[in-house]
Amino acid sequence: MAGFLGEKEFLTRDRVKEILRKKEYSYLEEKVDLLEVRDDALLVKISLLIEYRKKMISIEEKQPIVLPLKDFIVEDWGDGVRKIADIE
Repeated sequence: MAGFLGEKEFLTRDRVKEILRKKEYSYLEEKVDLLEVRDDALLVKISLLIEYRKKMISIEEKQPIVLPLKDFIVEDWGDGVRKIADIE
């Protein structure tokens, strides 16, 4: 029997995926930490913090991710006003 406040919701991984997919959260903080620069790759860790119905839910990568630097566009923005050139 649900009380006057309604049924208590128990979160599962599938429910958290649904909350993210349907954008049911009221706050989102995205964070990428650069852990290390290897020969030709970046080692990063991704984490998210969302607020859902006055609950804070943390989502964090279990293992760092290796991203090849060749997959990134690297640009020289000079003084920040406009792009000057691509960096090869």
